[in-house]
Amino acid sequence: MPGISVIMPMYKAKKTAMYSIDALLNQTFKDIEVLVVDDCSPDDSYDVVKEHYKDEPRVVLIRQEVNQGPAQARNRAFEEARGEYVTFLDSDDGIVKEGLEKMYEAAKKFDADVVHTTGCFFPVHKPDVMDIMSVPKDNYLPQDKDKDIPGEATLLTQDFGVRLSKWLEGTYNGNVWGKMIKKSFIMDNNIRFASIKMSEDILFSFECLMRAAKYVILPYKCIIYRMIGESLSRGKKDVAYMLKLLEATFSGDDKFSEKMNAIPYFKDNPSDKDKVLKYVDDVMDMMYLVPAFQSVGEDELRADERVHELFVKHFGSHAQFAERYFYMKNAFEPPAPSYLIDDITYEGLNAQLEIYKQSIT
Repeated sequence: MPGISVIMPMYKAKKTAMYSIDALLNQTFKDIEVLVVDDCSPDDSYDVVKEHYKDEPRVVLIRQEVNQGPAQARNRAFEEARGEYVTFLDSDDGIVKEGLEKMYEAAKKFDADVVHTTGCFFPVHKPDVMDIMSVPKDNYLPQDKDKDIPGEATLLTQDFGVRLSKWLEGTYNGNVWGKMIKKSFIMDNNIRFASIKMSEDILFSFECLMRAAKYVILPYKCIIYRMIGESLSRGKKDVAYMLKLLEATFSGDDKFSEKMNAIPYFKDNPSDKDKVLKYVDDVMDMMYLVPAFQSVGEDELRADERVHELFVKHFGSHAQFAERYFYMKNAFEPPAPSYLIDDITYEGLNAQLEIYKQSIT
C-alpha cells in the first residue's frame, strides 16, 4: 500500500500532463502512486502518457469509456486508489518539491482525516510556457483566500457550528487541490464528487469539513496553479452561457441540500442549511451570474423562452416568483468589476488579483 495516491484527471492535456506527473514523481516523498484518469481526450493525450511512463510503475493510467468530466474521473480513481491518503493535482498544475511530504507528515502527526493546506501560488508567465515547474519562484503570486489561519499545523475544533461559521466567513478555501484526505474516511462516509457543472470542488471540500473528526489546517502553500486560457475567462457572454450558469447554480443548490440532509450536524441544525445555500449562491453571483447578466442584458434574457423553461424545470409552481426575484435582484446589482467581465490579461494580472483579494476580505 503506497502512502499517497495522487488523483489527476486528464483531458486534452498532452502538452502539460507530463510536467505535472514529473513534478509528483520528483517529490521528496517517494511512496506514491499517480492515478491519471484520461476522460476520453479527443487528442492523443492517453497514448503520449502511456508511452512515456510505460516503465514507471508508480504511474497508473486509467481511461474512461465515456467523457464524464473531472468529477466522475476523480470518483473513478477513488475505486482504484490503494494509498492510505489521497490528494489531487490537475494535469496542468505543479506542486513544490516538499509538498506531499509536508502534508503527509501533518496527516500522520494528527492521524488526520483531512489535511488542508492554505492558499497556493499563481505563476505569472506567458501561456506558451508548458513546464509550470520551470517558472522562477520570484514570478509566483501568492493566493491568500484563507483568513485567520493558524501559524502552525493545527487540529480544528470538533464543534461543527464553529467550523460552519468560519466557512461562511470564507476562512477555508473550497479547492480540492492542496488537501490530503484519508481514503478510509472517504469510503466510510461515501463522500464523492457530485455530477454538477460547477461548485463540485466546493461541495466535496465542504462535506469533508463538516464530517471529519480530525481536520488539520496546515499553513503551507504547495500548489502551483496555472492561470491561462479558459481559467482566466468567464466564457462567451450570451444566453446559452447564461443558461449553463443558471443550470449549474440550481443543480448545485439541489446537491448541497441533498448532502446536508445526510450530514449529522444539519439534522440537528436544519436552519443553517439556508445560510449555506445563500453563501454558495452569493459566490456564484459575484463570480459568474452578475457579470454574465450585465453582459447579456435583461431584455435578451427575457426574450428567450429557454430561460423561463429552466425556471419552470427547477421551481415548478414557484417558477414565476423565482424568475421575478432573479431579474429584480440583478437589476439592482452594482456594475460588476471589469476583471469579472473581461478576459484577464497577463499584463494586468497583478493588479487584477489584488482587486480580487480586496473584494473577498
